[in-house]
Amino acid sequence: MTKQEKVIVFMLGLLPFLMVIGNSMFIPLLPTMEVDMGISTFQSGLILTVFSIPAALSIPFVGILADRIGRKRVVMTSLIVIALGSLVCAGATFLNGELAYSILLVGRFVQGLGAGGTASLAMTFIGDRFYGEKRSVALGTMEVFNGLGKAISPILGALAALLIWTSTFWVYFLLATLALIGISKFIHEVEEDKITVNMTDYIKGVFLAMKKEAWWITPVMFAGGVALFLLFGLLVYLSYEVERVYGMGGITKGLIIAIPLTVFTMASFYAGKKVGQESEKVTSLLVVSLALCMLPISFALIYHSFIATVIYLTLIGAGVGFFLPCCNFLVTSAVSHHERGMVVSFYHMIRFLGVAFGPVVYSSWMMNEWGMFLKSFVLLGVVAVWLKGTFPTKRLVLQKG
Repeated sequence: MTKQEKVIVFMLGLLPFLMVIGNSMFIPLLPTMEVDMGISTFQSGLILTVFSIPAALSIPFVGILADRIGRKRVVMTSLIVIALGSLVCAGATFLNGELAYSILLVGRFVQGLGAGGTASLAMTFIGDRFYGEKRSVALGTMEVFNGLGKAISPILGALAALLIWTSTFWVYFLLATLALIGISKFIHEVEEDKITVNMTDYIKGVFLAMKKEAWWITPVMFAGGVALFLLFGLLVYLSYEVERVYGMGGITKGLIIAIPLTVFTMASFYAGKKVGQESEKVTSLLVVSLALCMLPISFALIYHSFIATVIYLTLIGAGVGFFLPCCNFLVTSAVSHHERGMVVSFYHMIRFLGVAFGPVVYSSWMMNEWGMFLKSFVLLGVVAVWLKGTFPTKRLVLQKG
C-alpha cells in the first residue's frame, strides 16, 4: 500500500474502533453500575443492548442513504449523532434514581443510532477503493481496529471504575469528535460513491444480487452474527465471574478481559493477510476458527476454573478473530460496487444484532453455567453444519466492481 492508502485505512479504522468501544468499554463496568444506580443485572445488560439494537436496525437504512447521497456525508452525520448521544448520557449522570437511568438509556439509544453509520460504511469504503490482496489486508486491518477497540476498552472501563465510571461518556464524546475531524480532513468523496439510478431500480438490483448469492451468503452473514453473539455474551460472563466469584476488580479485571480480545486482534490481522495472499485458504481458515471455538466450549462442559475459563475465552477469541475476516472478505466480494453498500449494511446489521443480544441472553444463561456452554456448543454446531452444506468452495469469484 502507498502512504496515502495507509492513511485512508487508518482513518477508516477509527470507525469500527469507535463503534466497538461504545459497548466493550462498559462490560467491566456493569457490576459497578448495577450497585451505583440500584438496578438489576438485566437492567445493566440493557445499557449495552439499547445501544446495539438501534445501531443494528439503522445500518441498512444508513447503507441506502450512503449509496444515494454519498458515504462521507452519512459518516460525518453519524459521528455528530454519537457525540450528541454522549452528551445526553453525561448529563444523565448528574441526576438520580429512575430518571437518571431512563435518560441514560435515551442517550445510549441516540449513540446507537449514530454508531450504525460507522463500521459498515468503513467496510464499504474499502470494498470500493481496494481490490484483491489490498482489499483483504485493508478488511483485516478493520478487524484489527475492531479487536483493538475490544482489547483497549475493558482497560479504559476499568480505569474509569477506579475514578468515576461516568467519565466514559466524555471519553466517547472526545473520540467521536476526533474521528469526525480525521474523516473530514483525510477521506474524500468520489462521484462513484453515489448511485444515480432511481430508488425502485436500486432496491430491485440489490435484492436480485442478494437472491442470486443468497444460498451461500446468508449462512456467512448469520455466522458472523453468531460469532459476535458468543464473544460478547461470554465476555459479560467473564466480567461477572472475575469480579463476583474470584473477587478481582479494577485494572486487574480489565487486563483479564483484555487477554482474549488482544488475541482476537492478533488473529484478525493474521487472517486478513492470509486471505489476501491466498484467497483459496478461506475454507481452511473457517474450519480452524470453528474448531478453536468449539473445542474449548466442549471442555468447559466437563471442567472449568478461573485459569481454565481465561484459557477457554482466549481460544474462542482467536477463533472469532480468524473467522470474521473470512466472512468480511466473502461478503464484500459477493456483489458489485453498486449493491455493496446495502449488502454490507445488512451483514453489519446481523453482526451487531449478535452484539446486542449476547450480553442480555448470556446474563440469563450464566445462572446455569453447564447449560450456557451446552447451548453455545449447539449454536456453533448449527453454524458449522450450515456453512459446510452451502459454502461456495468452487464458486468463489472476487468481484472487481
